[in-house]
Amino acid sequence: MRKAKRGRKTKRPLLWVSLTLYPAFLALFLALPYGDPLLFGLGYAFNFAVLYAARRLLDLNELFEDETYFTLNLVVFFLVSLALFGSQLNWFHLEGAEEAYYLLLVGSIVGVLSRTFLRKRPNTAILALATYAVFLASKNIFVAFGFALANLISSDIYGRYRTTLHEIAAVAIGNAVFSVILAAYWLTREPHLVWKLLYLYPTSVLTEIFILFGLQKLLDLLPYMYSDEKLENFANLSNPLLEEMLIRAPGTYHHSVMVSLLAESLAKKLGADPLLVKVGAMFHDIGKLVNPHYFIENINGKNPHAELKPEVSAAIIKNHVEEGLALAEKHNLPKEIIPFIPEHQGTKLIRYFYFKALEENPDVDEEKFRYGGPIPQSKETAIVMITDTVEAMVRTLKEPTADEVRKAVRSALENLKKEGQLKASGLTEEDLKLVEKLLTELILSYYHERIKYPEGPSRRAKTVKSKS
Repeated sequence: MRKAKRGRKTKRPLLWVSLTLYPAFLALFLALPYGDPLLFGLGYAFNFAVLYAARRLLDLNELFEDETYFTLNLVVFFLVSLALFGSQLNWFHLEGAEEAYYLLLVGSIVGVLSRTFLRKRPNTAILALATYAVFLASKNIFVAFGFALANLISSDIYGRYRTTLHEIAAVAIGNAVFSVILAAYWLTREPHLVWKLLYLYPTSVLTEIFILFGLQKLLDLLPYMYSDEKLENFANLSNPLLEEMLIRAPGTYHHSVMVSLLAESLAKKLGADPLLVKVGAMFHDIGKLVNPHYFIENINGKNPHAELKPEVSAAIIKNHVEEGLALAEKHNLPKEIIPFIPEHQGTKLIRYFYFKALEENPDVDEEKFRYGGPIPQSKETAIVMITDTVEAMVRTLKEPTADEVRKAVRSALENLKKEGQLKASGLTEEDLKLVEKLLTELILSYYHERIKYPEGPSRRAKTVKSKS
């Protein structure tokens, strides 16, 4: 069986493109008002050294090597450049404050865009680089502070709910924050500009929303950028991998659908990313497409494991993770989805074949019967691990009564905690208590007993007549 490499290849050329372009933009913002080539050269050398050192000392590889981070940084530099150009037109006649006004408009846009395309991934590095760029462009620490605050607030508001309405609210509130900051700043310097700023508020909000939505649509055209709408399309049956799964591994497909439904409901209650969980759950078992008939949910008739040694069976089962990573790379699945493939199994023990091997050899190597990990590193992948484990256990119950389901959920959670599978996930004990309660209720609602209705008189009469 072939082994797939985990993850995607690091794009080293992108590192040097980043380390060439980022300092160039920063030096340009610094030297532009003075038109001094020497200042540009010194600024370039200084910023190159700072960024290179920051990358090495703070482990900021993603900021320089990841396509999504790179693209968002270019958008930041473009917007700052646009703000500087727009301020020269002096449309709003803000008497020298136009540059600060335009630069602060960028804050909310960057905040929402970074949260849209990075989802749960950290955006602190982008915020820091953008704030530094704004400081160099404005030469004003007050403006840089206002930019950072507007960015943080808009990012947080949109990140909590991720709806179009909250996207607009994030822009409006972020804009209001920097408007108040500017008003306070100008009140002691140019009091008459405060009223003009308040008058411009609706116009600036509409302008930001127009630019934001336009940029989102443009960025969505790039193959590696994923908004909510684009990501959700991956969960449609029209996706080639899911179509193939439905045909070749129908049991795995239906299991994935059920895990997706359960996990999405849990994610909404636990403050995780429901859409990411929903899509991740649909693809967590795609590696089973390689040898579908070796997995219990797809076995019809004779069990192929009956003729294999436990070690061989365990190797086949374990390998679906590696095969899944290979398929994910081949089909260019979003990088946010990739962790669900190895982390939904973590380093769990393949119990059935391990105990079967113990019967033959008490000195069996346990590691041969464990998945390679890593254990879940986020709430999202942990939720899928839990629902995957529980759904598989419940499916084996002959009669999924409330008591049996409750025992299965509790047993699954206890085993996962005992094995240390959830310790890096960010789920607290309170979260796990809520998971136990909600998951029991959800499973009972999905697996409820069907009521057998009595036959109606007319149907019973027809049956008697036909028999006679």
